[in-house]
Amino acid sequence: MLPRGSVRLAVKAKAWNPTQQEWTLAAQCIQSEEKDRIGRFVFKKDAKSAMVGRLLIRRVVSSMLNIPYHSVKLGRTDKGKPVTLNDDGQTPRLDCSFNISHQGDYVILAAEDCGQVGADIMKVEWPRKTSVQDFFRLMSRHLTELEWAAVRSRSGDMEQLQVFYRIWCLKESVLKAFGTGIGFEMSRLEFHMAGTDLSPDEVTSTTTMKVDGTPATYWHFEETMLEDHCVTVAHWSENLDKWKTPPGGAGSDNLQRFMVWSIEELLSGCAPLLGSLPDQAYWENFAAKQEAPALS
Repeated sequence: MLPRGSVRLAVKAKAWNPTQQEWTLAAQCIQSEEKDRIGRFVFKKDAKSAMVGRLLIRRVVSSMLNIPYHSVKLGRTDKGKPVTLNDDGQTPRLDCSFNISHQGDYVILAAEDCGQVGADIMKVEWPRKTSVQDFFRLMSRHLTELEWAAVRSRSGDMEQLQVFYRIWCLKESVLKAFGTGIGFEMSRLEFHMAGTDLSPDEVTSTTTMKVDGTPATYWHFEETMLEDHCVTVAHWSENLDKWKTPPGGAGSDNLQRFMVWSIEELLSGCAPLLGSLPDQAYWENFAAKQEAPALS
């Protein structure tokens, strides 16, 4: 049983090699428009991540709101952010905010019963077809001088890259919390990290943010590692008392680590939606795809 007020879940979607039964069942457990959207992905890896994300959303919303799985109604904002809809099928519910992110090996989901939540994950790996320093030059305008100083304070390329991805996840999580579209200048957000390196063994909550130079007091950040992936959850609320930590503290007893589910655990709580039938053609379309683009 998932907690009612706060959820942190992850699934290693990259490792999933769906059987026909698994993929067919999964397709019956999501809304038809999402099934169609997933079917249009060119590569299996993207289809798998999208499918896992939709199943995670339905599982979590069903549990948090204590409503039957098949009764969950999902939609999207005009910026494309998934939301839970009221019974009218139009207006978003305000008692459940969630966000998913997928990159590298994992799909993650964070959910809260108040405020707005955003999540982001980035695998710390060498940028494709370029050096780390050339990559940084391409990305130079997105970080502030203080943030670049934090990156440059590390000696090796991979150490610098990890700090960069940590900051990138922080910025993306804020934009995703409110579904901000392309065009928001990321350098308007500046993050002040307490110097604590991220670790898979704990959740760090001491990072603070300024927007256009002004402290953003209603924001709380949780940071951790999933293997070699940086993970951030950003939560905006006018009442952040339950997350407050002592000065210099790395975390709080109230902070949750991500629970990692297997595909079997995810599918065990899903159920075909009313009227959905097994779709042989949908499986054949998926099975014919290449896993990922060929590396040149």
